[in-house]
Amino acid sequence: MFAAAPAANAATNLIQNGSFEDGVDAGVFTTLAGGDSTSITGWTVLPYSIDYVGSYWQASDGVRSLDLSGNAKGGVSQTIATILGQKYTVSFDLAGNPDGGYDTKFMVTTLGNGVGGGAAEIYTFDVGPGNTRDNMGWTTFTYSFTATSASTTLNFASAENSAYGPALDNVSVSAVPEPATWAMMIVGFGAAGAMVRNRRKLVPTVA
Repeated sequence: MFAAAPAANAATNLIQNGSFEDGVDAGVFTTLAGGDSTSITGWTVLPYSIDYVGSYWQASDGVRSLDLSGNAKGGVSQTIATILGQKYTVSFDLAGNPDGGYDTKFMVTTLGNGVGGGAAEIYTFDVGPGNTRDNMGWTTFTYSFTATSASTTLNFASAENSAYGPALDNVSVSAVPEPATWAMMIVGFGAAGAMVRNRRKLVPTVA
């Protein structure tokens, strides 16, 4: 029996622990130093430090998130397996630490090994009067890249020279289906629909 599933379920998230739910007890929040690769499952902390946030503010997904500025600006990175020439879509939710007042928070994403590797993209979030710990105003951003090797390192780093940085949550990376794959999916969904329609036409007979 074939059943059509929502398109969103067809994409596999290649990021491990994208919502930062698996890790040490964050409590209200705990500061993690650069180089720490064990406190948050799947992630390595980049210099200088980050805050691993628990109950301090509203997460976007689950109950945990990150302030990419701990005692100073920091970041996180994760290396994933990729296929040379394959296109991928990165998605993440961004907000800002509201304790620093009304301000624009800057976050830098790069692909490669280390903060300075690969092409950089800058994303901003404006912390305004409506943003509080209970109403962070999380906003989803996406971008795409084409893999140039069998593995790709994604870095998310604060560009804030303060302890009140950009907040990060709900990170995902998924492969973009090739046109042929989309065609096969459409044919499959059409076949499933035809089977359902044909079943509805059957009328039980009485012996």
